[in-house]
Amino acid sequence: MNARLLAPFLCLAAFSSGCVIEDSGPRYPGDVRLMWTFAGARCDEARNIEGVDITIDGELLENGGQYPCQANGFDGIILHDFAPGVYTFSAVGVDYNNVARYSYSGSFRVDGDVSVNIDLSLNGGQNSSFAYVNWHFPTEVGSQYPTCGQAGVVSVDARVDDGAWVNFDCYEGSEGNSVSTPTLTPGQHYLEVVALDSFGLPVYYYGGAFAVQSGVPASVTAETYAIGGAAVGWKFYEGFNTPSLSCAQAGVTEVGINFKDVYTGLWVYGDEGQWFSCNESPAVFEFLRPGRYFVSFKASGSGGRYYESRSDLAPYDVFAHDFPGANDALDAPLYRVR
Repeated sequence: MNARLLAPFLCLAAFSSGCVIEDSGPRYPGDVRLMWTFAGARCDEARNIEGVDITIDGELLENGGQYPCQANGFDGIILHDFAPGVYTFSAVGVDYNNVARYSYSGSFRVDGDVSVNIDLSLNGGQNSSFAYVNWHFPTEVGSQYPTCGQAGVVSVDARVDDGAWVNFDCYEGSEGNSVSTPTLTPGQHYLEVVALDSFGLPVYYYGGAFAVQSGVPASVTAETYAIGGAAVGWKFYEGFNTPSLSCAQAGVTEVGINFKDVYTGLWVYGDEGQWFSCNESPAVFEFLRPGRYFVSFKASGSGGRYYESRSDLAPYDVFAHDFPGANDALDAPLYRVR
């Protein structure tokens, strides 16, 4: 009779009032089948997870414990030939930039083959999240989005909430691929994407808000658009037919500039515009949509003085992929109005 069945059989046969069973039978080696999810999501749902790094205390694993998210037809891995016993382990889900996004720690017992289901939790806790980001380039209505090569894009700079710019190879976020943001707090955030050509010059841009929920990664597609540039400078005058003043003479420290689309009537930089140190003239802009703009300037000087540009300034034309430099800047006169 099998040793594992013998002890319960003897216990039932005994007339004593109680029986303590000690399972001292043999232990069996086996394979460990680890199956994973990421906050409940499968590999095909957690699209930016490239693989899972496994560490088992006291064990050396193949390939340093680094495994693809999906292998052998399932989300997990089979580890072979473990001796009987209890093992503690950890699992880390990493994205395509080798950033740890999810983690899990626990234990399992080997006494023959064993299956272990693990659900990795988002790093940063449930009160955090992140976003998967991919980008498209402009296309004609009804046609497919161009590839990076077709769009002439080599790399992409991206950032969230005025954070540090991170550069990616274009393909990392295109043609079905995506990159991931740093860990984010739940709520509204702002994404900027700049596509660069082989000379490192910007050719397409996207800026837009997105929201993330606690513990749930968001998915954001940046629909970029062609961009051009502008370069403008400024000079101060007390009145018509008077010599220009320096920033110090006008008592001006900052100059506000805004672009108004002459066809839509919309201001590019909201109500306040973009502000520059007075001595920065000329100012160079790189992320404007192609079109025709009315450019507005304003500045406050010392002693209650106020300067602004006239409303009959000639419009400024912005062309796609054309980026005037400081040497090409046009100077606008700002007249004292009080």
